[in-house]
Amino acid sequence: MVAFVDDMLMLAWARTLAEANNKLRDMMECLNGRLEWSCNQFCEFALDKFGVMGLTRKREPNPGGRPCTRPVQRFPIPVEGEDIPVINTHKFLGVVLDQELRWKDQVNYAHKKGTKWIVQYCRLAKLMKGVSAKFMRHFYISIVVLKMLYSDDLFLILKSRHTKGTKGSISKLAYVQRQASLHITGALKSAPTDAIDACADLFPFHLLVEIVTHKAATRLATLPDSHLLNKHVKKVVGRYVK
Repeated sequence: MVAFVDDMLMLAWARTLAEANNKLRDMMECLNGRLEWSCNQFCEFALDKFGVMGLTRKREPNPGGRPCTRPVQRFPIPVEGEDIPVINTHKFLGVVLDQELRWKDQVNYAHKKGTKWIVQYCRLAKLMKGVSAKFMRHFYISIVVLKMLYSDDLFLILKSRHTKGTKGSISKLAYVQRQASLHITGALKSAPTDAIDACADLFPFHLLVEIVTHKAATRLATLPDSHLLNKHVKKVVGRYVK
C-alpha cells in the first residue's frame, strides 16, 4: 500500500486479474484490514471515490470480430455491499496511470501542462515591451520544464542499444520547447529548431530529458539503506529494466 496525505494506492500482484481482485478485497475486509483500521482511527474511506484498475497488456478474442482481440475484461470489486467500479485511467500524485501502462495519457497531460504555461509565457515575451530574453529563459527552465517533465523517468525512454525509446512522445513535448525558444529569440516560425535552441542557450530537448532523467536516477542511486526503495534499486541496478 502506498499512501500520501489523503491519497492511497493498494497494489496486488497475481497471475490473473480475478486473483488480484480477491487479494485487494482481503486487504480491505480481513481482520486488521484497511476497513477495520479506518474505524479504529476514525478515518472513514470514501468508497464512492475508489476505482479498480487492472494493470496488464494481456488481450483476449473479441466476440464482436473487429478488432480480432480486445483488452482482457476487468471486473469491479464488491466491498461492504458496494461495487468499486473499473476505471481505465487514474491520476495518482500528479501522474496519470493507464490500465496498460503505455503512458499515452501521461504524455498528453504533460503536453497540456507545458502548452498552458507557454500560453501564459507568450503574454510576457513581446519584442518591444516584453520581458527580456534572459528572464524569459529563466521562466522556461524554472517553471515550464519542471511542470512538464515531472516524473519524466516513468514515461520518457531515451534511445539506447536496448530500446528505440519513446521518440514520438519526446518529439511531441519538444514542440513546447520550440515555442518557448521562438518567443525568447523573436525568431521566425520557419527558423530551424537547433538554431533557435542554441540562440536561446537551451539544451536540445532530448538532451534536456536525458539530464532530468539522470538526476532522477542519481537520487535513486544515493538513497540510504533505510529507505524503502533502496532494496529494489539494488536489485535492478545490474540489468536493463523495460
